[in-house]
Amino acid sequence: MNDIYETYKDRVDFYLVYIREAHPSDGWQVRSNIDDNLEFLEPQTDDERAEMANVCMIDLGFTMPLLVDNMQNEVDNKYAALPERLYVLDKDGNVYFRGIMGSRGFDVDTWFDAVQAQASLSNVQAAE
Repeated sequence: MNDIYETYKDRVDFYLVYIREAHPSDGWQVRSNIDDNLEFLEPQTDDERAEMANVCMIDLGFTMPLLVDNMQNEVDNKYAALPERLYVLDKDGNVYFRGIMGSRGFDVDTWFDAVQAQASLSNVQAAE
């Protein structure tokens, strides 16, 4: 994803949006998180959520800009993002591409195709 971001960041706005924790240790935990020592409490404040988002960015090595959903989970609720989902919006904010929700839908290749298509549309519209 970082390579795609670096290639297209001058033509497409990229944002990662950190939403609520999918598998908090004080909620529905999964065995792989326990095995990998990735146990985190559900953040209770904006500051705690922002700190958790920062840990995620560092651990996963993402380089694109990060936004953090508010404690009312407005982005998560609007875009049905939990636990993870890839989107591409057009220049007017309309959904152009929506990946399948969950890890099985985290298809970076298909997302990349949508990013390329939007970058191409942006180039055509800029030339007009």
